[in-house]
Amino acid sequence: MASPPDSHPLKTAPAKPLTDLDFHSGARIEELIQLIQEYQARNPGVREGPELHQAKDVVFSLLGVVQNSDGKLPAVNRYLLLSGGVQQGTVDVDLGVPHHLSPGGDYDVDFTLLVPILHAAGVPVTLDMKQSPPGHAQISLRPFDPAVLHLWSDCCPGDEAYLSAELVSAWFTRSFSAAAKDTRVERRGCVTSVVVSVGHCRVLYDLIPVVALKGWPEVAQPWLTQAHFWDGKLRDEEVAGGFYLLPAASGACWRLAFSTSELHLRQILPQPLRQAFRAATAVLGCHLPEGFGPYHLFTLVLRACERLPASYLGREENSAHAWLGLLDDLSACLVHRCLPHYFLPQWNVLEGLSRRDMERLAQELAAVRADPSKYLRQAVEGAKEAKRRAKAFRSQNFSPVAP
Repeated sequence: MASPPDSHPLKTAPAKPLTDLDFHSGARIEELIQLIQEYQARNPGVREGPELHQAKDVVFSLLGVVQNSDGKLPAVNRYLLLSGGVQQGTVDVDLGVPHHLSPGGDYDVDFTLLVPILHAAGVPVTLDMKQSPPGHAQISLRPFDPAVLHLWSDCCPGDEAYLSAELVSAWFTRSFSAAAKDTRVERRGCVTSVVVSVGHCRVLYDLIPVVALKGWPEVAQPWLTQAHFWDGKLRDEEVAGGFYLLPAASGACWRLAFSTSELHLRQILPQPLRQAFRAATAVLGCHLPEGFGPYHLFTLVLRACERLPASYLGREENSAHAWLGLLDDLSACLVHRCLPHYFLPQWNVLEGLSRRDMERLAQELAAVRADPSKYLRQAVEGAKEAKRRAKAFRSQNFSPVAP
């Protein structure tokens, strides 16, 4: 028998998407958006100013001293300057040190500068990738002029003509430190970090010796044939006009880097996604193990652009969803122990990370994911503290002298 009709049926309310809560943690999305925006406002990144130009002139002048000392650096060079230091994920390097330089405490503004030690344009270079880990290569100096091989012979171990990334990094730090006698210089893995003080501003430059190559590596050719989110926004020559070899953490191998391509890609990223990336870097920066850095988060950002429409990523109200999504994507990568490189998807950039480090990072991620508001508030407080320390530094070092 059929049930009798309800004499007082419930009125059906129009469907309303519940976008104001995070399903996993229960955090209010509106609060997360406000915290992300507050962090962005308190840590806006690089700004223009005469001190920054003066600091750049100082660094370039010191590089000129290095070039004049032994002639290793090209007399006419083409540097690549990136906003933000390596701790911001500008390039894929392993600092190899337990401590990081802190904004406000050690510096006020940071940059990354790629310093070519060799330009391979017009030289028939063949990269040897058979004896190297994925994404890495060795480079022989035999195709270069004999004078080049003689000049770098002290960085080619044994009787081989292969240029050692480790020896080049060590030489660069020694030479730059000798030139910058009155300036703070530190070696952090393959990075030579220098802090230049100009007026009230301390500017950090992370210098990396690189080999500059024109064209596109054969191993990355399949990537060019695929459809990408930047199609129609960038020209092929902007994305695939050249690449670099960056020093690996140790040994003779060099790491393939696509820094010029990434510079153009960063410029077309939706602003809310960029904010989400910066917030994720701030929250996880202190918890990332050796061999894993903010650049890996940037890889997730690029992959998100490939699968999600720009109209979604570009909406300001979706910055919190993007931030949470980056954390979830990273958790999934740790579960599967796989994070494909953006340009070389056959290269799993998690291969060098130990099981123990992955488990520890997964635990840190779980804690952040369970209470995202708490960790964003800590990032905001960290930005406030950096401002207070910077202000204290200026007051201490530039206080007026009594007559």
